[in-house]
Amino acid sequence: MTTSIFKRFLLSVCASALAITASGFVTTHARADDQRKSITDLTPSQVMSLRRGVAKMMSRNSAPTDTADFRRSWLYWANMHLHFGDDCAGPVMGNGMDGVQTFTATTPDETATWCKCEHGTINFLTWHRMYLWYFERVLQDAAGDASLRIPYWDYEANGQLPAAYRDATYVDDTGATVPNPLRVEARQPGLDDGSSSLSSDVTSTDAAMADQDFASFSGDLENTPHGAVHCAIVTGGCPNGLMGSVPVAALDAIFYAHHANIDRLYDCWLKVNESTRLPNDPNQLNTMFTFVDSDGSTPTRRVGDMLTTAQLSYSYGSGGGCPAAPQPQVAGAAAALERPAMILAQGQALAVAGPTRISGAATTVPLALQPAAREALAARPEAAKPGGRTYLTIEGVQYDKPPGGLYNVFLQADSRRAQVGVINFFNLLPSGTVGHAAHMGHGTTSANFRFDVTKAVGELGLSADAQPSLVFEPTNGLAGSTPEAVAPHMNSDANLRFDSARLVSAP
Repeated sequence: MTTSIFKRFLLSVCASALAITASGFVTTHARADDQRKSITDLTPSQVMSLRRGVAKMMSRNSAPTDTADFRRSWLYWANMHLHFGDDCAGPVMGNGMDGVQTFTATTPDETATWCKCEHGTINFLTWHRMYLWYFERVLQDAAGDASLRIPYWDYEANGQLPAAYRDATYVDDTGATVPNPLRVEARQPGLDDGSSSLSSDVTSTDAAMADQDFASFSGDLENTPHGAVHCAIVTGGCPNGLMGSVPVAALDAIFYAHHANIDRLYDCWLKVNESTRLPNDPNQLNTMFTFVDSDGSTPTRRVGDMLTTAQLSYSYGSGGGCPAAPQPQVAGAAAALERPAMILAQGQALAVAGPTRISGAATTVPLALQPAAREALAARPEAAKPGGRTYLTIEGVQYDKPPGGLYNVFLQADSRRAQVGVINFFNLLPSGTVGHAAHMGHGTTSANFRFDVTKAVGELGLSADAQPSLVFEPTNGLAGSTPEAVAPHMNSDANLRFDSARLVSAP
């Protein structure tokens, strides 16, 4: 560490007001520089500090495995999320993974901390919040800058990969031109060269932000934008590249900017009504996870003690994707949108489809309007049940080989249609996968998707003689993508299919 960097580090540490919380851990009171900012709002010196910290962590990859330095290395932290190996996610699976290694935990610290990521569980958001907080402390130590914060990629405001992650080289603190540690080649070329940006379909938070309860919000946010963005960053979709595959996603520095944005979106959803939206299940709050701190120690922490940004003394700058302020409804407008959900009892199917194969080209799947729904639509009762939503559930999604992209999903009635969601394959393993990953919660071979289609059903105006259908169109997740251009790159051997699809009334 140079003298000037060391002095900056000491000054920033001394400027921090230390406080001991009720749970006994040391943190800092919030200050102006405790705010995590959009990567596009960082100053050149802040970008330099970020690169310096990441480069230092990468330089520790070759440290002896029983040392504090290795526990504070880039590889170790990626392995804490997940890694390939017999005791974690099995053999390397996917394209675009040149140089990817397999690992096996050999020390008590590795056993306690590796392969602990939470996906598809109630702790998806809480575990990643804890993981980011400790990663940030290790990054600060590596950079020699206690004011360094993980930036977020606000892709709903701007889907272009930030320049800081695209530059091939940069001039470091010594004046040398060196490779940029924030860039990897295992991304879609159009993202790495700045000519393309993510589609608004994969970055949309509309579905998640409409949710009122934590479980629904967590599941919807994990699907889109979380999983969709992961899959759209890489060539060929999930489980390829680095970001497209859970065991190696954290090897790409954009992973941390992506998850900081997910954490920001979680925070702004909570702030709508934190007292009612915060998790309150004692089993969840008392769950313990082990991490690595900036000194290389391995503290074990309780979820409830690291639940909010206030507890952790950081905040977020403004950005896209947060809930809009409530708007007054025009009389009768809400009823018009809700009517399709109101005509049936809760949980009753409006329309269904059975087992179906989805090809690599645009695929139309007819939905059979159910007799009770057809009768209710024909009767058009004036005294409809108030309230309620309509959801599209697609159950038992499986594939034999990676499909090669994502799918935009549309609800269609006659000649009109409305997009209702995106299907991505993050954390979904090929059917028939066996081994540690499939049996230890590090992936699943079958997935269910749920999309709120209340607005779409209302806009399409289903009638008793309607012939509704679903349309699945392949996409690479980039703006301007067309199914005709993407279809030739989809895997004809994928055998992508689902068990059932239903339009269902819910409260």
